[in-house]
Amino acid sequence: MKRYQIVIAAAVVVVLALLPIVVTDQYLLNNAILVVMFIGLTVAWNIAAFGGALSLGHAAFFGLGSYTSALLLLRFDINPWIGMIGGVFVAGLGGLLLCIPLLRLRGPFFTLASLAFVEVLRLLSIYARGLTGGSEGLTVPSRPGWLWMSFLGREPYYYIVLVMSVVTVAISAAIYYSWIGYQLRASGSDDEAVNALGVRSSRLKVFSLVVSAAMTGAFGAFAAQYYFIIDPDTNFSYVLYALQPALNGIVGGMGTVLGPIIGAVLMTPLGEYLRDAFTAEQGLSYIIYGVVLIVVVMVMPGGLMSAIRTGTDRLGRGGRRRAAAAVSKELEPTREEVKP
Repeated sequence: MKRYQIVIAAAVVVVLALLPIVVTDQYLLNNAILVVMFIGLTVAWNIAAFGGALSLGHAAFFGLGSYTSALLLLRFDINPWIGMIGGVFVAGLGGLLLCIPLLRLRGPFFTLASLAFVEVLRLLSIYARGLTGGSEGLTVPSRPGWLWMSFLGREPYYYIVLVMSVVTVAISAAIYYSWIGYQLRASGSDDEAVNALGVRSSRLKVFSLVVSAAMTGAFGAFAAQYYFIIDPDTNFSYVLYALQPALNGIVGGMGTVLGPIIGAVLMTPLGEYLRDAFTAEQGLSYIIYGVVLIVVVMVMPGGLMSAIRTGTDRLGRGGRRRAAAAVSKELEPTREEVKP
């Protein structure tokens, strides 16, 4: 990353850190927590997309992180911070398991396989009543304090998820600008050509998916402490934790660093508003979401980032042309100078 990009990112983080001081309303702060959490989830999802993998299975990793953290707390009285590490590990193992179809399937076939993976885990969590509580789920006890990641107000939760999202964005940017990121993006464009050059793209894709899954599991563990209730239909919801991050990434610009952040900031409040406004009209919010996605794909196939890049390139070319015209005008000899 360039120095000015790091400075801008640091300034944005400072502004976000000051938000709870300005925003004291708990409802607005809850919305801010959701937006920041979905920034992290979308950025984590996008790491797998560096290699061209369009996954709809990240709800599985979110649910694995939630259940692992909650079960470690309820069954063994293990601190939620340690439980979050356990959630990261188990979700990473889930990503490794999903890599089995990844190495054999391409395009929409992998997308469908990842969606089936979510449904399998959701059904398992329903039928394993002795472990997961079945469809009723689990309830995390409230023990106020930093030690148990349980608070009476929302401000501490905001700072926890903000740090998590900043770390996720930093990891994403580090991968994107490293040789791994370059090879992943090349593999996403033409996998056969990359393999012909001697690059083992399959290992890179496994690495990106496992990292993506592990970070998603961390946010699942956070959600277990924030909501206090874990159930299969919510924590393995493909709409909330698979489709929503994918839509955020596609609208913002899949396979970029900044695109998922823009998409999450714009689409997460829209999704929350549509779910609240059209609760009685089942499915209407999904129709509106689908229309938004179709319009973005048709008008801006590369997402909002492609439109931003096109606009800045045009402004840059226009500025360069004006500067060149001004220089040539200054260097043009006057009529008096060319008179014999």
